[in-house]
Formats: sequence, structure tokens, C-alpha cells
Amino acid sequence: MYSTLLSRAPSLEMVLPRYLKLSMFRSCVSSMVMHGLDKEITSRIQKASQALGRLWVKVLQHKDIRLSTKLKVYNVVVVSSLLYGCETWTLYRRHVKQLEQFHNRALRSIMQIHWQDRISNLTVLDRANSTSIEAKVLKAQLRWTGHVIRMDESRMPRQLFYGELEQGNRARGRPRKRYKDNLKLNLKWAKLQPRDLEHTAADRSKWRNLCSKAANNFQAKSQERHREASAPAPTGGAPCPICNHICALDFGLRSHMRAHRR
Repeated sequence: MYSTLLSRAPSLEMVLPRYLKLSMFRSCVSSMVMHGLDKEITSRIQKASQALGRLWVKVLQHKDIRLSTKLKVYNVVVVSSLLYGCETWTLYRRHVKQLEQFHNRALRSIMQIHWQDRISNLTVLDRANSTSIEAKVLKAQLRWTGHVIRMDESRMPRQLFYGELEQGNRARGRPRKRYKDNLKLNLKWAKLQPRDLEHTAADRSKWRNLCSKAANNFQAKSQERHREASAPAPTGGAPCPICNHICALDFGLRSHMRAHRR
């Protein structure tokens, strides 16, 4: 299936009308085509912040509107603006941190949770009945992948998805992260092998359930890692009879006792 359709695919010069060749258009082609993903993420955060500001006084801070309604409006308007076009993103860790910071800061503002309350981001997400931005992106990318696979072979998105570059030289240094690499990581959360991708994605309802399952698995694993990192250090252990130093394990105590014999 991996053919060289990309070389025969029409170029952007043929597809896009001339009046769309602007530096800031957002409708048909994402700005990361011209400026890179860093500026696209910054632009998305700015758009979402503007949408949040418009809703702030009349909706999000209105005392007669329930919190559940405010959170629904936030997800529909602000999160949609934040993740517009995320199906085609190849995110690095720095991008995820930027998006998560905005998401957590907005939820804390809506729920009136201050940093003095010493409430973790995981607790904030649980109270808002929401998931992390990374889980939302994972689900959206898997759903879009299934949609592209079910397209007709004459469609350009499918041709680009299966296309390969015949010419070109790679720059020195670490290779850039590809969309294919990101997709393989997402499939692991769905417990699906890449060779079974096309067969599974052909069934729309089954694929949608699998996307939700992958996002839930990712969110559950993230919560588990966060709880393990925030768990208090064990207070018990084996005390040293000489200096009363507390060792976590008996093996550590034996190593510590050898230091006294020297």
C-alpha cells in the first residue's frame, strides 16, 4: 500500500486558489505549512484565549449559571479553538506542556481554584470531569486516521497518508519526528498492531470504540504515573545500629554497614 503516490499528487499551487495564499489564513491549510508547528501552537493558544475572554464575564463568571454548564461551554468553544487542526499535528513534549498549561490554567480560573489551595492538576481534571489535552489529541488523531484510511484512493489526504518521498536529503542530526512515528505510539495505547490498522479502521463503529479505549488507557496510565510521583516517601526501613541512619531495604543496610567497617 505504501506507494509513491505523493510524487504524482497535485501541488498546492494547483489546489489552492490564489487569493488564499496569505500568511495568516486558517480555513483550508494550517499555518504550520508556512511557519512550523511552534507558531501554530502559539496561534492556537491565542485564539483559545480570545474565545475564553469573550465568554468570561457573561458566561464563565455568571453566578446564575451552573458549573457543569460553564464547563460544557468551555469544552465546546475554547477547547475546540485550542485543538483546531490537531489531527495533523506531530507534537513534541514542549508543545504538549504549552497546551496543558493553558488547559489547566483555564479550568482553575473557571472553578475558582487558586494555587494557594495546593490542589494538583489531576484533581482539577477529576473535578471538571475532563481529560488531559494529550488524551484529547490522541483520540482525535486516531479518529482522523481511520477516516483517511476509509477514503477513496483518489482523495488527496489518502494519497499523502500513504505517499513516500522519492528524492531529498536528510539534514545532519537527529531525524525529525514523523506523523508515522506518532501514529505508532498512539496505536500502542489502543493495543493494536500496525499491520491490523487498515482492517480494524474499515469498521467505523468498532474504530470509534477503539479510539475511546485508547484515550481512556492513556489517561488512566497518566493518572497512575502522577500518583506514583506524588506519593510520599516510605518512612519505614532498617535503621543502622551505629549511626541510626534509616535504610529503605536490608540490602541497603548491609551496604551501609560495610562503610562503617572500612
